[in-house]
Amino acid sequence: MTTKKQIRSRYQWLAELSSKSEAIRNLCVKDDVSDIVYKTKNNSAVNADAFNFSNSLDHNNVVIDTIENLATKGTPSVTLKKFIIDLTSQITYGTFAELSAYHFLLKGKHQFDIQVPMDGSSILNSNGSDLDGFLQLPEKLFFDVKGFGFLDHLVKRLTDRLSENLTPDIVVAQNSWDVSMELLTDLLGKDYTTLHKELQQKGKATRDKIEFSMRAKQRIQITERVINPELAARENRNYIFRFAKQFTRCEPFFLIFVIHPWFSGQLHINFVDSLDTFTKEFATQAFCTFESDTQLLFGITRADVARLLSGIIFVDAWEGTTSTKEPRYRLFLNPNATNKPKPESVAAFAAPYNGDITTIKVAC
Repeated sequence: MTTKKQIRSRYQWLAELSSKSEAIRNLCVKDDVSDIVYKTKNNSAVNADAFNFSNSLDHNNVVIDTIENLATKGTPSVTLKKFIIDLTSQITYGTFAELSAYHFLLKGKHQFDIQVPMDGSSILNSNGSDLDGFLQLPEKLFFDVKGFGFLDHLVKRLTDRLSENLTPDIVVAQNSWDVSMELLTDLLGKDYTTLHKELQQKGKATRDKIEFSMRAKQRIQITERVINPELAARENRNYIFRFAKQFTRCEPFFLIFVIHPWFSGQLHINFVDSLDTFTKEFATQAFCTFESDTQLLFGITRADVARLLSGIIFVDAWEGTTSTKEPRYRLFLNPNATNKPKPESVAAFAAPYNGDITTIKVAC
C-alpha cells in the first residue's frame, strides 16, 4: 500500500489542482507567484490553513468544481486567477469561504454574477467597492461573503502565537470564550505586547472571561472551556457592522457567513441544537437590538444601517462525511429591513435545497 505524499508548499498545491483541472492549468498561476512553504520537514506548520486544505481531496474537489463552473459561466480569467493566488497564499480560509458560497449557489443552479462593482451612491462605502455578487431572482439580491470563524479560530491564532513566543512553554485559553470579536482582535494587535509580558511575568492572565495560562509542553494537554451559544451571540451583536460599508442602499442585501469546523469550532456542531440557538440569536441581535441606536456610521444611524441588512445566510462548508444533521444552510430574514426581498424571491432561492435549508423570519 502506498501513502500519498503530503502537499507542503504552494507550488505542490498548484501542481495538484492543475493536474485535475484544465481551467486551473490554463491560468498558469505558477508563472506569477513565488513558492510558499506550508509545513517544514520537521513538521512545523508555517501556514496550517493552506496545509490542511491542500491535503484534503474533498475540499480540493470543491475548488476545482467551482472554478470549472465559473469558467463555464464566462467569469474572466483574471478573476479566476486571483482566486487561486489568494487561496494558495496567507488568506486561504477567506478565499475558500468565498468559493464555498459560490459552490452553494451553483448547487442550487441559481443565476448569479460575481465581483460586482458598486459606486458610492449604491453602497454605504462612499468610495464604492466590489461586492461578491448578486443573485438574479424575480429581483436582484446582492450579497457579500465572509468566513465565520471568529471565536475559536482567533483564540487558536492567539494561543499559537503566544506559545511560539514563550517557547518551550505553551499557552492555553480556558474558562468561557463568550467574549467579543473586538477583544480578540485587540489581543492579536495593539494589546498583544501587554498580554505577552503579563504571561511572561506571572504565568497567567485574564481578559474578560478568558483565562490564559502557561504550561510545560506535554504530549497530551487537557483544558476546560465553557461556551454558551446565546451569550456568544449577544457578545458579538456588533459583528455585522464590520461589514456595513458593503451594505446596499436601495436593493436587498444578504451577508453570507461560511462556517467550517476547522475555523468555527464548537459553533459548527449542532450539539443539543447549539448551532440553531447561536445562529438564531445572532440574527435576532443583528436585526432587533439597534432600533434606537443613534450612533452615526457612514453618515446614517446604526439603526438605519442594521435595516439595510435584509438577511443573513449561514452556509456549512464542510466537505466529506457530514458531522451535522440537516439543515446545512440557514436563512434568517430581517423583519425591520428597509429593502425586503419579495416572498417569491425567498421561495425561489430556498426551493432547490429542499430540506437542506431552513428559512426563518426573525421576530423582534
